[in-house]
Amino acid sequence: MPDSLLTKNNKIGYYLARMESRGFNPELVLEGTDLHQEQVGRDQFSPTPSQYRCIIRNIISLTGEPHIGFALGDEFKVSNLGVLGYAALSAADLAHSRSLFTKYDALVEHIVLPSTEVSDQRWCTELKEIFPLGELTRFAVEEFVSRTCGLAASLTNRPFPVLELRVTYPQPENMEEYEKRFDCPVYFDQPRNLILWDIRSQEQKISLANEEVCKLCEQQCKMLIDQMADADLLSSKIRNALVKSPGEFPTLEEMSKRLNMGSRTLRRRLVQESLTYQQILDETRKDLAIQYLEYTSLTPKEIGFLLGYTSVSNFRRAFKGWTGKKLTDYRANG
Repeated sequence: MPDSLLTKNNKIGYYLARMESRGFNPELVLEGTDLHQEQVGRDQFSPTPSQYRCIIRNIISLTGEPHIGFALGDEFKVSNLGVLGYAALSAADLAHSRSLFTKYDALVEHIVLPSTEVSDQRWCTELKEIFPLGELTRFAVEEFVSRTCGLAASLTNRPFPVLELRVTYPQPENMEEYEKRFDCPVYFDQPRNLILWDIRSQEQKISLANEEVCKLCEQQCKMLIDQMADADLLSSKIRNALVKSPGEFPTLEEMSKRLNMGSRTLRRRLVQESLTYQQILDETRKDLAIQYLEYTSLTPKEIGFLLGYTSVSNFRRAFKGWTGKKLTDYRANG
């Protein structure tokens, strides 16, 4: 198996490649991010939320296409997922393929986090913002939906329709793209981003199913996950766990259980990184608070709730301690 397949999915690298195919060089796409193409190609590359937002804005501005997210999702191929894509391609059916994506989700880079619920009657995916996207939410949702539909159809050689779509952003002025793509109800200005799929689609067989190949690819996925776990600092794992669970800020003991280690071990390893668990909580909360203030219209009470504060006054005091500013001062300046 080529080494190029044994890597984590690189979303920014994909954007650069697709934009270059449209005649836009990487420097234009990365303008304003302080990044260069060589950095993006590194195995341990991890863009910041502000860099992601800047790149997405650049993509929309350069192409002049308000629904460029749909197009980028359409162009995504199974091969872009590396070894996880080939595991999915050799799975028995869509249910098996979905379980592989869930199990090895850490190999896929997201800007919205898919959370899927499957029951006897319902197959629903909720897209949660990993970091505030503001007006860019539409791009992220459109890309995810078109990519998922395209990948599923390519695996089974059968259509993979959406039964219902609920999104948090306003209805576009021109609905032509939505009417062309979705033969189903689409609701805008909703409290959550929800996609309802046909539960019967899970039974669809993968056209290139191969049990032995699938097992081999899954072994490679496990190896990659283990390598990533060994390479990451414990503080990075904790931050990632906090960001991927909006509104949840577990105690040290609860976090140690999530990471399958004792609380004493967690404390000791953080000491080796010259950090405490409380420092990581505070830094993560501060970063998220600033992003919520900059990129959303959420009230201080709503932001405080998302950061785990039951009292808005406690949140205000904490923010003043982190930044030396009041919430109103920061939002006014932002």
